[in-house]
Amino acid sequence: MSMSPTSASLSSSMPAPASNTGDAPTYSFRDKIIVLIGASIAAFITPFAGAMVNLSLPHIGETFHVTAHALGWMSTAYLLASVLFLIPVARLADLYGRKKLFLIGIVIIMITSFLAPFSPSYAILVLLRFLDGMGMACIFSTSLAMLSSVYPPKERGFAFGINVGFVYIGSSLGPVIGGIMTENFGWQSLFFLLIPMAFIGGILIWRGVKSNYDESRGEPFDWMGTILYAVTIIFLIFGLTNIPETWAFGSLLLGICTLPMFVLYEKRQTYPVLKVKLFIQNKLFRRSNMAAFLNYAATYSILFFLSLYLQSVDHLSPQNAGFVLLAQPIIQAILSPVIGKTSDKIDGRYLATFGMLLITAGLLLLTTLEGNTPISHIIAFEVILGLGFAFFAAPNTSTVMGSVGQKDYSSASSILSATRQAGMVLSMAIAMCSISFFVGSSDMISSEMIPNFLMAMHFTFSFCALLCLVGAVLSYLRGPTKREVEA
Repeated sequence: MSMSPTSASLSSSMPAPASNTGDAPTYSFRDKIIVLIGASIAAFITPFAGAMVNLSLPHIGETFHVTAHALGWMSTAYLLASVLFLIPVARLADLYGRKKLFLIGIVIIMITSFLAPFSPSYAILVLLRFLDGMGMACIFSTSLAMLSSVYPPKERGFAFGINVGFVYIGSSLGPVIGGIMTENFGWQSLFFLLIPMAFIGGILIWRGVKSNYDESRGEPFDWMGTILYAVTIIFLIFGLTNIPETWAFGSLLLGICTLPMFVLYEKRQTYPVLKVKLFIQNKLFRRSNMAAFLNYAATYSILFFLSLYLQSVDHLSPQNAGFVLLAQPIIQAILSPVIGKTSDKIDGRYLATFGMLLITAGLLLLTTLEGNTPISHIIAFEVILGLGFAFFAAPNTSTVMGSVGQKDYSSASSILSATRQAGMVLSMAIAMCSISFFVGSSDMISSEMIPNFLMAMHFTFSFCALLCLVGAVLSYLRGPTKREVEA
């Protein structure tokens, strides 16, 4: 992460990690900032790309002549790959180095972003989104772990707050830039914007991080556990995202059956692909992750529905819809670093719980949206949601990473990311199920189908508000936040 003049530290042949040599690398303030910027640029890309793509969904649907339900696979394919690869990639990062896996993810994102605009069919575009999710898994499972290795416990809330702030800046700029680009240059132009950003973030990490951070080098890889994990995730996600189809219930049942098999197998392994003991033995870690799962399960579909609502019900252009959707992430981007720094001084569970209660209120307000709701009301609801996100994200992340030792940073980072992505999958599953039930297989949302679409949206937001309320209770009951757990 630093601009160190020592060429050896910048080469691809990295020195042995601290756990093997006993010499942990040291980082100056300048070094830490460079690493933080590199990791934050990578964190920026994901919501930026997602927000842009969501704004362009109606145009993508027109290009490939696909239904509103099918458009949900643009998000679901990416999320499926993210959840599927997060855990195995985290283990590979422990074995071969977090820095290497991070850079592999950057390369994958650059390649898929270049190819996506030339997709000859919707199926190919969805496949590229799946591969993009694989690249993002490499970043998600390593970036927080590297920040935790670079920043001491008393500074992590600040670092995570900045990192989360970049996530929300990406969410802020995504709708605006996505709307402008889609309206003036077509949805295909969106993907080219990601390539230079990914390149810059990758260069900063490559030049700056002083260790490969491969504390588990030489240990075996748990192939059987990985297969069981993949089978479980595939059954669960395909089941969730295809309800109310009859076969989807069978897939969901198979996933529920293989899940305990996977957990029991991993408990008996010396070197498991997923350290389930972190869940079993660490209440703070377990409940903080569950709070994150419920938070994202309750909120991820908001942008999906509002993007369709503003363009199909309010008949706004993609550009104007993007400006309306700007309110929530701007609040998050401004306040997340401040609240993250605050969580270094006071118990994060109070901040996170308050945040989830605000989000619950925001979701309930969204259930009042009708065809004639003033735009000013929508913006006010977004501000409340933005406040809730700002109070929840950084304090909860700091709590999770501070509850484990250094050797478990990759596992903790990947588990947090996996629970977050799994929550997003559930959120999209609820949304797609609602669309299927209330709207059916209409190609797009016609004026006749607007009442049905509004019912689907109201049902989803009501159900998600209940999930968020349960998450707030879990967040509060997890107990006092620990400042650090020694490795």
